[in-house]
Parts: sequence; structure tokens; C-alpha cells
Amino acid sequence: MLPAEKYNPVTKETNQPEMRSNSKRTIQDANETLNALLDAAVDGLVVIDEKGRVELFNSAAQKMFMYSSKEVLGNNIKMLMPASFSREHDGYLAAYLSSGQAKIIGRGRKVRGKKSDGEEFPIFLSVGEVKGASHKQFVGIIRDISEQERDRIEAQESRERLSHASRLSSMGELAAGIAHEMNQPLSAISSYAQASKRLLLAGNNEARVIDALDKICDQAIRASEVIKRLRTFVKERVAQRDVVDLNALIIETVNLAKVDTRLLDHQVNVELSQPSQPQLLADPVQIQQVLLNLIRNGIDAMEHIKGAPLRIQCKWLSNETIEVSVIDCGHGMDEEVSQSVFTPFKTTKESGMGMGLPVSQSIIHAHGGRIYFGPNQPSGCIFSFSLPATIIS
Repeated sequence: MLPAEKYNPVTKETNQPEMRSNSKRTIQDANETLNALLDAAVDGLVVIDEKGRVELFNSAAQKMFMYSSKEVLGNNIKMLMPASFSREHDGYLAAYLSSGQAKIIGRGRKVRGKKSDGEEFPIFLSVGEVKGASHKQFVGIIRDISEQERDRIEAQESRERLSHASRLSSMGELAAGIAHEMNQPLSAISSYAQASKRLLLAGNNEARVIDALDKICDQAIRASEVIKRLRTFVKERVAQRDVVDLNALIIETVNLAKVDTRLLDHQVNVELSQPSQPQLLADPVQIQQVLLNLIRNGIDAMEHIKGAPLRIQCKWLSNETIEVSVIDCGHGMDEEVSQSVFTPFKTTKESGMGMGLPVSQSIIHAHGGRIYFGPNQPSGCIFSFSLPATIIS
């Protein structure tokens, strides 16, 4: 039962001092608790109104952006954004208020913030609308991901250095084959040049001299293409992804693999994806590196089986995934070897580094794909990798 109330005949109001005091204490306690929670949060918390004006800026946000609360409150949130993002902000907010269609609200994404000294840094931002408030409000939760981005970049750079070292190692192992590949067009050029000299001395052989000179040009282009392929493959470079025709890349990789003279002892059967040609967003040199490594491993497995064919197959697993397989008919792998094929520095080759497959695995994973293997029938192995792809129209 409620305590007796005192009635004031002048104001005609009920006097409840104790209840009002309790109510004030409850509100004060709630505010203090909320402030403590906001200050204890490790993520930045910002509340803005429908005009983008900052109404709340917690301690973590102050440390993150190097602004005091007084410097930010009442100002537009765009002061915390680089120009490229601040230009978009008002448009996003206006579009949401007019249409209700959310592009940022309710979703998280990576953007960039700007500190008071002008330094830009990567952040992960999630935005939500405050429901039931007296006016439109939006709350932003901000996480500084500078450290994660540094780790990601360092990991990518390490992967690129390792990938480059692996390519150099491959070319070192193929030195004899490269010399053979270059010696053929150079020998042909020398022979045609000598023949041209003899024809010129004999006289009246203009047509035959022209034909010989044309063949010299053809052989020079052939040598140039070999050098170009090798230089592109071993060049130290920053990984970059382009739109790649996978069928064309497979053919180019097979041509590069021909510097390995052991291929002369084997037939290479290429089965491209037809009629739907696959298109990837990928680093072509890195995908080429993976395929070349699998081809060379297949040749290693069949080195003592002269004439054994090596199959390279490209096929669709679904409308969005393409698979490339290198199929040998060698002796296969025992269980012990199969359990460590992707382990760094584990190799069955006398001169191998044991990094070909681990590097290939890291490349395929970085492209959002998978690499795997299984037995071939009646003998040998099938090494495959699958990647996201689209159909070339």
C-alpha cells in the first residue's frame, strides 16, 4: 500500500518528495552506469542525429581519433572522415531517410577514419538506428583495424617473397632445359644466316635469300617469346589481380613448361573447358606458378615411365567454380608421403626445396580456392585446384 499523500490546497498537487528523490537517484544511477559502460568499451561509440551532428563520443573514440569530446560534440561526423568518404556520407544518410533503403545501416564494412592530425587509418564501422528515441539517431561502433591491416600486408609481402623465391628455384632447376630451348632458335638463326651469305655470293637468288631472312625473323621472334615468358615468370613484382582467361593461361603455361626437356619423353594432353570459357579475377603469374609446379611434379612422378601421357583438364564444378587438374600415371604416393605433401620443406626429391606445394596452397587459398589430390586409376595421382570463376560471354 502506498504511503499517505499530503495534499496542498494552494497548488492542488500531491506532495511526494520521497518518490521524486528515489526517481532522481534511479535516473542518476542509470546515467552513471551508461557512462561507465561507454567509457569501458574498447571500441569507439558515436551517436549522431539525422543531420550527422555528433551527440555522443566515448573515451575510446576520443583516443582513436585524438579529439576531445568537446571538440567533436555538435559538429558533423564528416570531420572524422577523409574527403573521399565524407563526400559520400551525406548522400547515404539522405537516401536512407527518404527511401528507408539501407546501404550502410545495419551492415559492417571497412572504411577509413581521419585523426585530428590528418592521419588516415583503417577502421571497421557498423551503424545502427536508435529506435524509439525522441528524434532520429544513429549509433556507430568503430574498431581500429590498423594492426590487422599491417599483419595482413606483412603476410601478403612474405607470401610474395616466398612465391618469387620458389619461381627462381624452379627456373634454376630448369637451367638445362632453358639453354636447350634457347639453343634451338639461335642455331636456326645461325644456319639461315650462313645460307643467306652463300646465296648472296652465288647471285641471282633474291627470292631464296628473302625466304631465309623471313625464317631468321621467325626464329628471332621465337627466342624472344621464350625470354619474355621466362622474364615475366621470374620477375619480382607486387601481386596484382586482373581478369584472366583461364584457358589461354593454361596454354601459355604448357608452352612455358616445355623448357623442361623431360616433356619430350611424354605426351601432354590438354582438355580445356568448352564451350563455356572460364574467366577469373586472379594474379596470372601466381596461378601459372601453381600449374607449372603441378605439371613438373607430374613429370617427376613419370620420369621412369617413357611415353606415359600427362593430362591437364579444366572443367566446371558449378556455375561459379572451375577446376584445373593435372593427372599423371606414375607410381602414386604412399600414405606417409600423402600426409605431408603440403608441409614446408618436406620433399621426396633429391634437389627439391619442399616448398612448391606449400607455396601453391597459399596462393590458391589467397585466391579463395582449394587445392587437393587423390589417386588416379589404374595408377598415378590427380592434383587439382578449384577457383571462383565466371563464364566468358
